[in-house]
Amino acid sequence: MLRPKIILSLLIVSFNLLNACAQKDASEAGADTPTEETKAPTEKADVHRYGGWYCPDNLGGFPPVDVASLDAVPVVKDRMPTKEEAQNGTSLMYFDPATYPTAKPLDIDLPRLAYYNGGGPRGREVIIVIQAVVVDADTVAGFRYLNGGNGTSWYNEVTMLSDEEVEAMGPTPFVFLHTDIKASKEKVWSAFTKTGYATELGIRFLEQAYFEAEFNPMARVRLHYDRPGHISDGYSSLHFGNIYIQINNDYDGQKFVEKMLIGDNEDEKSSNINLVFGPYKPEEYEAKLAEWGNWLEDVKRVSEEG
Repeated sequence: MLRPKIILSLLIVSFNLLNACAQKDASEAGADTPTEETKAPTEKADVHRYGGWYCPDNLGGFPPVDVASLDAVPVVKDRMPTKEEAQNGTSLMYFDPATYPTAKPLDIDLPRLAYYNGGGPRGREVIIVIQAVVVDADTVAGFRYLNGGNGTSWYNEVTMLSDEEVEAMGPTPFVFLHTDIKASKEKVWSAFTKTGYATELGIRFLEQAYFEAEFNPMARVRLHYDRPGHISDGYSSLHFGNIYIQINNDYDGQKFVEKMLIGDNEDEKSSNINLVFGPYKPEEYEAKLAEWGNWLEDVKRVSEEG
């Protein structure tokens, strides 16, 4: 079955610390039948090459969001965004009005929580729709992952959460930490492998050799763990020059993500690290924030001493 095309003169994904955007293959797009609420125009055509970007590691540009603070997420409502807004993270796509004068925002309230069937190690994820645009027979959505990062999708790939579902989620506080380190990303990786967290990952996924080894730009590992009450899927690899680990956990239906991104700074003499863990229960958050903060300080100290 052919899928709808996106007829864009220009699609701008916000590049604030953009690191490992990947593009969904055209054959993956639009797999689900839309509900009445998410129904997109039905005309079909070939898929444009911008048919789906996902950047779950763009943590600096799009950090995780607590559902309790959803209303604070910046969006452009009731009009098309400017090019500047498509570059600063307020929206994700810019359509040249001279080329596509029919482009218009979809008439929905934003931001909105939705489910997105991203496939791969991400699976079905909660996202925040921050943009939805109709051009002729095409409808496309721009979104933030609730746990950090951003992407685009066909509008009929997302299913909006009801008010009752949003309320049932409650707060979703994530630990989100960033620091610059006066050491190369290779030294940061070496320091990471010496921590108890790396040891735990090696044991959990039976990948001790990988999580104990020195940095290897060619190394990549898929991670899977399946036991009663706990399923984990993820990967670790070098993406566009950055070391990236993402692990999605399911504890009897409760979702929990682990993300770590290590990248070079522009001076090429230092690096930076971004961490996301959560969501935690609100009553656990402060203790977990302190715990991961202490862990990160240890990684920074060992990296700079090495």
